[in-house]
Amino acid sequence: MAKVASGNVLWNQRKRNWCRTPFTFTVYTLTDQELSIKTGVLNQKFNLIKLFRIVDISVERTFLQRLFGMSTLVLNTHDSSSGDGVVKLINIIDGFGVREIMQGAVDDSRRMNGMTTREFIGGDSFDGAQSGFDGGFGGMDGDFEGDMA
Repeated sequence: MAKVASGNVLWNQRKRNWCRTPFTFTVYTLTDQELSIKTGVLNQKFNLIKLFRIVDISVERTFLQRLFGMSTLVLNTHDSSSGDGVVKLINIIDGFGVREIMQGAVDDSRRMNGMTTREFIGGDSFDGAQSGFDGGFGGMDGDFEGDMA
């Protein structure tokens, strides 16, 4: 098996089917630099996501996943290759533990690349007038003429 993702491998797991057996053709690999999702046998597809582009990681569990000790990790990214910016790692064993490993790797990657979370909040514009932010007072100018009785 050829190494797809660059960096040191922190976690590697094959997608499981509904009864926890690894008879699928999707492999997830997390390194200290990126997340790799390889799918397919004859026609293969590789999706590489740089860790500093991951904004949020959440864990979802259906009833069957809870019975078999699996989870789905939902990653919100700023990565154009992931379509709508959402990547799902389906049927992962120990989803909460994997989320902790991934969050640590994401934080380390952001630190190494000089990124902070404020660069992802609010899109391209940080000017309050352009973004429609009114200071949090609902258009009030600060003139309070109400009774204080």
